Amino acid sequence: MYKTWEGYVWVVPERGNIVRYGTVRPRRPRGNLVKRNAAAGYSFPSATSREAWKHHVPPKAAVEPLTDARLARLLKVEPGTRVMRRFRVTGPEAEPPFQISVSWVHPRAARVPGLATCTSGPGEWLHQLEKAGHWPISWMEIHRARMPSAQEAALLEIPTRLPVLEIVRVGVSGDDGEPVEVTECVVASDRVETIHILHRDESAQAPWPEAVHVPAEDDPKQ
Repeated sequence: MYKTWEGYVWVVPERGNIVRYGTVRPRRPRGNLVKRNAAAGYSFPSATSREAWKHHVPPKAAVEPLTDARLARLLKVEPGTRVMRRFRVTGPEAEPPFQISVSWVHPRAARVPGLATCTSGPGEWLHQLEKAGHWPISWMEIHRARMPSAQEAALLEIPTRLPVLEIVRVGVSGDDGEPVEVTECVVASDRVETIHILHRDESAQAPWPEAVHVPAEDDPKQ
């Protein structure tokens, strides 16, 4: 790593030497609010519905085998099942690549129009799924930190020694209560921070009770 006045120079697999933003690389908070607008469809944290994101590589959509056993289990299909795969590398305008997004759509929704289209808004395909009978889709996310593959590092323009945040989102159909899509997002760990609202259990709802005297015969210390 060599420091320059512009940032840092990193050796990136398959890309060569690039100037990276270092400590001023834009960070983005990630909450739990899903938004929607007429132009782009759904937007998930950490995007906003009013913000323009761009593709850093050409998007792809094609039917391919889902060989990842973990993702296949979440989608409730057998590993190797051929399903619609949507691939994106996106980020806000004027910023480095923010995330790799790979979506797998359950075979029962394979004939829904628009799934293979790469020119629509980033969340438009989910709108098409809901129009086809899966309204309302609900989502669950699974987060974990891991090291990137060489290909992921190249796409995100990061060194392979920088951890990534992997976010797997499971979309459940409102029609039959079963998974209809699974999306894996990979974000460089220095680009995002997660924000979670904590909720009180029923046992913690009331104010803390006053201390209760324990009779000597019931005191376990006696």
